[in-house]
Amino acid sequence: MAGKREIQTLSLNMPPQCKEVVPLSDPREVSAAPPGVVTVQELLDQPPAQPDWIVHDLLPVGVSLLAGPGRVDKPLLANQLGLDVAAGRPFLGHFPLSQGRVLYLALAEHALQVRRRARTLLNGASCPEGLYVTFQWPPFRQGGLAELEDTIAALEGLRLVIVDPVEFVQPLRADPALNGGYRTREQRPPEAATGFFLPLNQLALRYRLAILLLHHLPDDWPSNRRDPLAGLSPTGLTPASACNLLLMPGSDPSACALHLAGPDVPERRLLLAFDAAQGCWRWEPGTGLDAQTKRPVP
Repeated sequence: MAGKREIQTLSLNMPPQCKEVVPLSDPREVSAAPPGVVTVQELLDQPPAQPDWIVHDLLPVGVSLLAGPGRVDKPLLANQLGLDVAAGRPFLGHFPLSQGRVLYLALAEHALQVRRRARTLLNGASCPEGLYVTFQWPPFRQGGLAELEDTIAALEGLRLVIVDPVEFVQPLRADPALNGGYRTREQRPPEAATGFFLPLNQLALRYRLAILLLHHLPDDWPSNRRDPLAGLSPTGLTPASACNLLLMPGSDPSACALHLAGPDVPERRLLLAFDAAQGCWRWEPGTGLDAQTKRPVP
């Protein structure tokens, strides 16, 4: 018939012995698992991985969060940590650590404040080498993260980066309620805030260091948990961090409680006392409680 298209089939001309129908997936064959996929038994047979600690049992490699209401001195504790890591001495006088260079992003303070606090903490001693400070940094999503990686690569042997506070590396946005071109920090929803940790964590793992983010909680925390970094971890903060360090005021104005928890960090509370003579936080073994046993921390 005119206009009718003939469809021809091609003969494969296969030998009779090859014309057996073979299923696409033969149950008799066991295919190799894709790279990175293991059986549970193989996982059980592996020796347990040991955390890579910056401060033993307290601060692992990765991104951690030091948070608390504004009335507790979080920068003082962060400064003590930075000085101890740079000097190679135990944190709070008891926690062994890995010595190395430290970069402190003091974004909410000026040079006079940092200099005064450092002199108080040093108490006449010489400042350890390898302790660096800066007072300005672009938001991480606006070139600041790439600049941070360049700085980490240039400062060989860096073990700790402190960002004080994390709000100051969040993007800026124009506020229509304000005149004169003022800009405010973005108030990001919790899911976006936790996603903020992912590139930072990759950076920390790549260079085997800890990035400690300082964050100011509402003054009525924990009754008010409307905070972008609130979550379901034992401290009430986001579970996206390697360790949460929640610093809460105590009944005594010169005391506070440091609540620790993380995937590799045993949950416990350390009771800190302010040493007015030395201008620093102190902790004595036996003054903290293990969250599981309720026994004093040795």
